[in-house]
Parts: sequence; structure tokens; C-alpha cells
Amino acid sequence: DVLGSRGLGDVYKRQPLTKSLIQQILNDEVTDYSTKEWLTEDNRTLLTWMYEELYAFIPPKIGFTSWIFIEKLTNQVIGDGGYKGNPNQEGEIEIGYEIIEAKRRKGYATEAINALIDWAMTHREVKSIIAKCHYENIPSQNLVQKLQFTFVGEENEMNIYQLYFDEHPLFKAFKCVIIGVSCLGAIIPLSKKLIKKASRK
Repeated sequence: DVLGSRGLGDVYKRQPLTKSLIQQILNDEVTDYSTKEWLTEDNRTLLTWMYEELYAFIPPKIGFTSWIFIEKLTNQVIGDGGYKGNPNQEGEIEIGYEIIEAKRRKGYATEAINALIDWAMTHREVKSIIAKCHYENIPSQNLVQKLQFTFVGEENEMNIYQLYFDEHPLFKAFKCVIIGVSCLGAIIPLSKKLIKKASRK
């Protein structure tokens, strides 16, 4: 359930907000890390809604909701992000994130989103990721564009970006590896047959 970190390495753990973890956070029962600065009234309201309604009526698969981001140096939750539910029929999921103000512009969002993208790529039902940014939020727009998202339209003051897996460099590299392994799997038995055939002559 924990995404491995990459890149900066400062966020060493990203943990999915399961129903049991939400209950622990709301009851101040978490002792492994600090949630003090991150757990604002707005976030407490959101967690309460997730616990009482989201997980009760349309429970998403683990990982297709929010994750918390934990900083290695301070062992505190510095933000959250993730997906807004299971993939739709077209294989689309929507991503969102937020880093606490004191930890912004340090590369945490880039590292966290990269890991979330990597995680989504391991699920065959996911074909693309949608990101919606307010038209005035230039840093977020720059971030998603840097991560290979393409602008696809506008909606209610939000610019919409989409990352198509079949166009992503990492997905192409992974696909090449799979094809290579498949070809190798076909070549090896053929080579064995040729060797046996030659040995009989």
C-alpha cells in the first residue's frame, strides 16, 4: 500500500487514505508521524466526508483515492494527493494534489505525482490521467505540462490536461521491455530446436 519514493527522496512514504487510517487520523490516534500542520479544518471536513459517505456508498479500490505525503526529515504529513475514484469506462482517472504552504516549491509535488503516475501505470484498466488546474494557477499548469500532460480544454475556469499512457515515455519504454521479453521467449525455444537439429546431423 506504500508507494516507493524516487527523485528527491525527501518524501519517503506515501500512504493511501483507507477508511481505517482516516478514522485513526480523525481520532488523533496516529503516532508514526505528525498530522498537526496538515490537518486543517478543511481537511478534517474532507476526511469526515470520505469516511461517512465516500467509503460507505461507493467504495473505490485502494489507491484510487487520496494518499498522504510524509516528509523524511521531519516525519510529518506535508500534503495529500491522489485520484478521485475508480477509472471510468474509458479508463480515465482524475488526479489532484495539495502541499502545505511551508513546503511548496521544493519539488515535493513533482516527486509525489511522478510516483502516483508510476503506480497508475501498473493498473491495466487505467488508460489516461486527467488533471484540472485553475486558469490562474500557473505553477500547477507548468508542473503537469512538465510531466507530459497535454492541454485538452476548459471547464468552469479550470484548464484541463490529460496524460495518455500510450504516449508517455515511461509507458513506451515499459512496452519495449515487454515486447523484448516476449521475443526472447520465442527465440530461446527456437534456438534449442536448431541446436538439437544440428546435433543430429
